[in-house]
Amino acid sequence: MKTKFDCLFALFEMKEARLGDLAKKTGSSPSSVRQRLKGFLKNGIVIQKGGKYGPNRDCPATWRIFNVMKSCRSRGINYNLFLGPDFAKIVRTGFGKETVLLGDFKSINPRTIRKYLTYLSRVNLLFIVSKRPLQFRFVSDPVFDEVMALSGAREENPAKSAKPGQSKKAGQTINYHEIENLLYKLREQKKNIDFSRAEEEQKIEFTSASTQLEGNTFTLEQAKELLLHDIVPTDKKLKEASEVKNYYVAVSHLINNLAGPVSLSLILDLHRIVVFNTGVKEGIRTGRVSIGGNPFYKLSHHSEILPALEALCKQINDFMAKKQGVQEAIEFATFVHNEFQHIHPFEDGNSRTARLLWNYALMRNGFPLISIYSNARGEYLSLTKLARNRDDAKLNAFLARTIQDNLFKLTRL
Repeated sequence: MKTKFDCLFALFEMKEARLGDLAKKTGSSPSSVRQRLKGFLKNGIVIQKGGKYGPNRDCPATWRIFNVMKSCRSRGINYNLFLGPDFAKIVRTGFGKETVLLGDFKSINPRTIRKYLTYLSRVNLLFIVSKRPLQFRFVSDPVFDEVMALSGAREENPAKSAKPGQSKKAGQTINYHEIENLLYKLREQKKNIDFSRAEEEQKIEFTSASTQLEGNTFTLEQAKELLLHDIVPTDKKLKEASEVKNYYVAVSHLINNLAGPVSLSLILDLHRIVVFNTGVKEGIRTGRVSIGGNPFYKLSHHSEILPALEALCKQINDFMAKKQGVQEAIEFATFVHNEFQHIHPFEDGNSRTARLLWNYALMRNGFPLISIYSNARGEYLSLTKLARNRDDAKLNAFLARTIQDNLFKLTRL
């Protein structure tokens, strides 16, 4: 059964439509569509003119709803859950504290709370901090900002200044002090606890997350079954299985070579492992390539690739030869990621290799393996391959937040 938000999304796609055409698109009757649009018309989110319905582009709430829908659709998330009145209450409570208990959600049915929290955990938008008592922490994500703004719970304040230990960049506060504290806590825990099993799980999780960012449909559980027991689901293609296996081997190869410098041969080895037996050409490209859907993305000419890679390797090795702070390490790793993607040395597999080099730069400075989860795919792509202009500061704000969330999760294991 189509919901009122399904009808609204169909209207967004059609831009404007008569009631009969909208009913046909949604597979509903005209009377039911009219009833579902009634509230949107009353609140000014939808307008009716000349017998046609359309989104009210002058209404801020219209754009908020559209942004939530767009973000959810890009991640395979059910936007109906995110636009319900209970969800706004849950998010408001979730961001009111660093960690939340089930008992903190006093005005909402416990079954509803569990349904939402279970779903958010499954799509990596919150972490389970502890099981006894059951505690959660919400991940900082733009979709929550839209939900909060839509409910009137959060107002943007661009004049808000950063606190000590924080850096205000690209309109976002980066809490380097908190990242440093979490990193210190993780190192102390490793002195007293055997983290070998957790680190193996990190490798599998990173493998799953990084391949999902490129469109691989293996879930984390399926990737575990494949890597630990060599089980391939019947509905999956062998190429996807090879992508997951290859990337796991590439991660292991990177970790085994952390002690040494970055070299052209190491980069070529990582790429060769990533694309092995997937039909992708190995080695440096000898022709022009482009980013699908983004003609503005500037890539190195094939004649410039080798000198650019050699220069990048030197920059990385020179940086690693000096003692660096947390902020410097994160910002340099962001530069490495963006620089490598713009060099774009291979016909395919560049982004997967870029995330390996990004982690090399971080891990050499004491960070654990850091995953960029598929729930952030839309934002990540908009700051990398789909960005109109290169902006290291904006990408760094996103990656720093990702690092902080990963560290928080690891210190709660």
